[in-house]
Amino acid sequence: IDFVIEDEGSTTTFSGRSSYMFSSDHAVEEDRATYGGGVSGIYEFEYSTLSLGAGYDRQSVFETEFEDTGQFLRNQTRDRAYANFNYATELTETWTFRLSDNFQLSDYSTNFFNNYWSNQVGAGLDVAIDENTSLIQNGSYLRYEPENDLAPSIDSYSYLIGLAHQLSENTRITVTGGSTYMNDSFRWSAVAELIYELENNQFSLRAAREITPSGLGGLMQSESVAFGTTFNYSEGTTMGLDASWRRQQGLNNFAALRNEFVGVSPWVSFEVLRDLRVRLSYRLRRQRIGLGSDWGISNGFIIAIVY
Repeated sequence: IDFVIEDEGSTTTFSGRSSYMFSSDHAVEEDRATYGGGVSGIYEFEYSTLSLGAGYDRQSVFETEFEDTGQFLRNQTRDRAYANFNYATELTETWTFRLSDNFQLSDYSTNFFNNYWSNQVGAGLDVAIDENTSLIQNGSYLRYEPENDLAPSIDSYSYLIGLAHQLSENTRITVTGGSTYMNDSFRWSAVAELIYELENNQFSLRAAREITPSGLGGLMQSESVAFGTTFNYSEGTTMGLDASWRRQQGLNNFAALRNEFVGVSPWVSFEVLRDLRVRLSYRLRRQRIGLGSDWGISNGFIIAIVY
């Protein structure tokens, strides 16, 4: 359930959700509940934009750990609290300054995973080269603090520089590259994004090599590709496809595992009555974790009714 307040130049959204899953085989999985809520807002001023967000959720590790640890423990949950903000302001017609902060606290119901908090502070400075192209710079500091004494605290520093180009009125491409410093060593990082938006038709592609926090008690070096598209087939029918690939490896001796994940999800949504839509989707997920060579495979079929 979402409650949205809109005013000129601002949008505030209050959201809440809950679900209960029944299991017919208690030897495999017991019934489980998930829930969460939060608030987010986007506020536009004459020369600047501010976005804020905060919330809390409890989810099953069957959902949260697919692209992190790859481990699925029966009847286990993850509690997460988060807060973030992003601020961008035009200093001149040529220069734009950006500032961000992202905090999250994760608490697992099992000691197999490692509770932790992480906070990433970032700053950026963009310089317009011409009407369609800008030089962009992003610097960030990430602090990772695990609860397990065997896993040390980690600090990492990143700097990326690149270009953002407006290919057309509806298409924008961004490419950045640089390095991340942690544990007395440097690692290269890069992010490339392509975004196309035209009314209800959207297309996005993101490829990245970056460092992310993990529930195994450290940071992960990951390479990933994510693709998503939405196509408005007719006035009442919309379809889309989401796909992703990720390969990652732990950067600490506590859990230096190599994992690989693949996910594909086509979907279609159509209006059956006024204000009533049905969404059908299929989800295929594959994973290969640790030293094993076998792939684990899961299939999901989802029917959702939206009013």
